[in-house]
Amino acid sequence: MPEQERAWLELARESLAIETVLKAGEVLYIPSHWFHYIVSLQKSAQCNTRSGMPDKPNHYFGGRDTVQECKESSY
Repeated sequence: MPEQERAWLELARESLAIETVLKAGEVLYIPSHWFHYIVSLQKSAQCNTRSGMPDKPNHYFGGRDTVQECKESSY
């Protein structure tokens, strides 16, 4: 596990947590910038988009073009 990821998990250790398992076709909404950690139980694919996405991309969160690229690659 990368060192930065381990540091984030250490910070989140005492936080309230919700665990869930999604079935095929289900969607989970996580608000932008909320910490989350995903473990895949089997082979899977995901496509993320952020609510309130900026027109001008930034280094950490991308922008409208990044979301469009993700949408196009899922078809």
